[in-house]
Amino acid sequence: MTMASALTALFSALPRHIAFIADGNRRWAKVHGTTVEEGYRQGAAAVHRVLEHCRSLGVETVSVFLMSDRNFERDPEEVAVLVDAIADLVDTEAAVSTGPVRILSSGATMAVHAPQLLKDTIRRAEERTRHRTGMTVCFGIGYDGHTDITQAVYQAVAAPGGRHEVPAVNGYLSTAGLPDLDLVIRTSGERRLSGFLLWQAADSTLHFDDRLWPDYDGAALVEALVIHSAQIRAYGA
Repeated sequence: MTMASALTALFSALPRHIAFIADGNRRWAKVHGTTVEEGYRQGAAAVHRVLEHCRSLGVETVSVFLMSDRNFERDPEEVAVLVDAIADLVDTEAAVSTGPVRILSSGATMAVHAPQLLKDTIRRAEERTRHRTGMTVCFGIGYDGHTDITQAVYQAVAAPGGRHEVPAVNGYLSTAGLPDLDLVIRTSGERRLSGFLLWQAADSTLHFDDRLWPDYDGAALVEALVIHSAQIRAYGA
């Protein structure tokens, strides 16, 4: 039995869709006496590492929150460093991913604030991986959950024969067509969602980890999966 199959057997319910709020890169840099840029680079390395662990376990979809729409309001020099690290991350992941790479974003925010380099990188990654059949990777870049919900409700109601029921709205969210979100993991000790996949997280297990994101690894993921597996999801019954 492989390590992946042994771990999978351990969990009574392996999540089909896991979301990570990859928080703590700047604090990691401060703790280690290095630059914010290095913190972001180490954070990107952690993203690749965690995605590979998820692939080995057989997770269907992983979403990673890299940058909210409000992050564009930070100091321009820091935004430039963050955007550069994200562009490299997306480009590299598109090269190694076995499945499609998908971007979750607030369209208007990206159109106005995102530099052309990032837009081109995103377009190239999505086109390059569109027909792959392995684990889907979603990157939240310039994303806001309120906007995602508002746009989805508007489109669902405005469509021919429009309806506002949950299944109809689901079809217009940025995650349309993906498995329901089962587990949300946030690092750095913060206990909030910060607007990431608010609608999608309604029935999810929320797991908060004190580690800073660059320190997150496979052992931390297994810990979260064991806790998630022990949860009883009665859905109101």
